Amino acid sequence: MCSLPPELLAEIFQYCSAYNADAPLLLGSVSRQFREVAHSHPSVWHKLRLRLGFGTELAQIQKAGLWFKNCGACPLNVLMNITNTCPPTSDEEWFAHNYPFLVAFLRKNMHSIHALTLQSDTELKAHHLLDAITTSSPLSSPEHEALQLHSLHIQITTDIPPMPSGWSPVFDSFSLFPQLDSLKLINHILPGLTPPNILHLQNLSIVRPLTAPPLPSLKILRMISSAPSLIHLDIDSRISGEPLPDPNSHAELPALKSLSLRINNLPSILKLLASASLEKLRLTDLDDLRTKDGDLCGLNFLKSLEIAGIHGVESTSAHWDWCIRHLPRLESLTLNNLGCVNIVKALTETPEPLDSRVGFYCPMLSHVSLSGVDALLLLQDLKMKRPSLRVEWDGGAPVMHHSGRDYPRTVLSYTAGGYGFASLFDHERRHVENVWMKKGVSLSDEDSSW
Repeated sequence: MCSLPPELLAEIFQYCSAYNADAPLLLGSVSRQFREVAHSHPSVWHKLRLRLGFGTELAQIQKAGLWFKNCGACPLNVLMNITNTCPPTSDEEWFAHNYPFLVAFLRKNMHSIHALTLQSDTELKAHHLLDAITTSSPLSSPEHEALQLHSLHIQITTDIPPMPSGWSPVFDSFSLFPQLDSLKLINHILPGLTPPNILHLQNLSIVRPLTAPPLPSLKILRMISSAPSLIHLDIDSRISGEPLPDPNSHAELPALKSLSLRINNLPSILKLLASASLEKLRLTDLDDLRTKDGDLCGLNFLKSLEIAGIHGVESTSAHWDWCIRHLPRLESLTLNNLGCVNIVKALTETPEPLDSRVGFYCPMLSHVSLSGVDALLLLQDLKMKRPSLRVEWDGGAPVMHHSGRDYPRTVLSYTAGGYGFASLFDHERRHVENVWMKKGVSLSDEDSSW
């Protein structure tokens, strides 16, 4: 390790800090060389974690000061955990009263924070903190014209209480960040937003547990229509089955390019949100897909499609079989735990009437990922008829040996050798990922790596 160039060592340290925000401190205590490399490369200090309630306020200020000093001009991603702090009183400035020096320090350096993640046990505490570290009207003060927070994630650790279906609380905290382009709400009450507050919002993610009250579709549409620049939408929640709004009422919905839905009542919501601009679609049905054959609701330009949790009943199979045959620009297809073998068969059939310029349905398809025993039976036929496809099959859950040991899940792939799928390098990489997953560390979810 000591023979590596400082630039390469710094890049390794940067990857370490992506998985553990406190990695710069740990690596800096290894040796003098490690400390010099870590403290001379600002990109290593791009993530800061503060846990209020664990230690004194002075310790948190000293830690934050070290990060702000070493990160230089690099944008900083900050996580603040306030679940162990005292509950807020009726005074909205409880955070400023309990942590006055930390509030002053964060206000002074707020222009350097690019992304902010808040973990709190109540929405009230989270938004009181946001109000405390910013001014009441940042747009009217030239001192805060550099306030450039682009990403805000709020995660609530307690259960969402029951509430009236039409109730949408308005949190003024969202108006404090006019440049916000990414908003993720985990276990958070769906707020009411007005267009000036989220004018530049491009990414919106709503994640709620299955035990939370269902979200009315009208409430979701009202929130989405307030973000004219929205291009990616992710909804993971139960949806209530109230009557759908008039199609003319959602004519002002933004033109989405990426849509991820893990919901019930999937057909009706998809019909409302899909548009001709959609390129990437991920669907997970929480109950059962019951649709009728018809148009594709503007999915003709779709490039990526992932389907999961859909039962293989005859009506569902016929519907998706019809859909696959009418996606001419599809490039990537993922079928997880899907019992509809007709979908895979459609990829090996020739359109009628015969057109030599087309050859197969989905002519631009380059990658197919399948799972389930039924899919394995069709895997070889698919690869033989379309050899240019990169086909991957996932065997499902880990296999339990008679000795009680868990073996990694089986993944087969028909691809070239080297460093790609099915190579020795790929096998070892998947083994490492499985080991980390068993330890509770996700290598693909940046929010869980704090």
